[in-house]
Amino acid sequence: MNLGEILDRTFQIYKSRFLLFLTVAALPAVAIMTIEFANIFWWHIYLHNSRRSVFGLTLGDLTSMLAYYQISLLLHMLVWPVSAILASKAYLGEQSTLRDALASCLARWRSVIAIATALWALVLVVPELFCLALLIGSGELLWQVLKLDSPMLDRISPFVDVFAGWALILGLGTPFLFAIPVWALEGKPVRAAIRRGWAISRTTRFRAVFVRVITPVLAMLLRYLLVFLPFLFFTFVFRGVGGRGFFSRHLLVFNMVAVTVAQSLAAPVFSIALSLFYYDQRIRKEGFDIERMMETAGMNLAATSDVDFGSVAQAGVEEGQA
Repeated sequence: MNLGEILDRTFQIYKSRFLLFLTVAALPAVAIMTIEFANIFWWHIYLHNSRRSVFGLTLGDLTSMLAYYQISLLLHMLVWPVSAILASKAYLGEQSTLRDALASCLARWRSVIAIATALWALVLVVPELFCLALLIGSGELLWQVLKLDSPMLDRISPFVDVFAGWALILGLGTPFLFAIPVWALEGKPVRAAIRRGWAISRTTRFRAVFVRVITPVLAMLLRYLLVFLPFLFFTFVFRGVGGRGFFSRHLLVFNMVAVTVAQSLAAPVFSIALSLFYYDQRIRKEGFDIERMMETAGMNLAATSDVDFGSVAQAGVEEGQA
């Protein structure tokens, strides 16, 4: 499949099992919203700093955004294997239930935590540390060694560093995410899944990066729409009873709910597409489609490429008991 076909198939699968994927994606999104509400109304954990930084945000604002993104990505990685199983069942034309997918992952709960943590470090933490070192090194080079100091340079350099950092995070981190369908669908241990995921992604990484980029863009557009519609509603429908003032006073709540709903709606796009990329690579490199046809014809009943989720779950139980 080319990229257009993968996206088209992604939305077909998403539509066919909309409530299942939405429920899975809502779990981390609601958890993040709960943490944000607890911090706003209870914990009050903020890094106060009046110094302006990138995009007009203070260092404290940027730190908070980064912290929430770290937690959000880790929570999403914990549920992505469930989405991978649901997407695989839909791709293969088999029936699936959320209960069975959850049971398959919970039977290997230690391994779920291990692969989520490992991928969180490889996809985000390690590239972030590299970007931080790059930022410090470039600043030292520009201002201390080359003695370049100008208002324009001060305004441009943060944008360049942030753009380069995100490009590095996407480029280095996305191939590791192929370990999620490998782990969920083949029942491999964490290290083997990461190695195989990296290897199987070699010829499709740019396409996967593109889908990973458009997913938060889609979430951002949905968020603005979900905030704009209540604004119109309270501004024009309840114009005579202070509707716009009510909206302004509760804008924070509207915004947080909109973010949660938008993330829940957009997140399945990448998780489903990732599973389709996985199968596309297996077809290209390993002849998975031929194995499936032989199996359907009864010629290859012991094919190792077939995923028996029951045996995977049982193996996880035996591993945990050991």
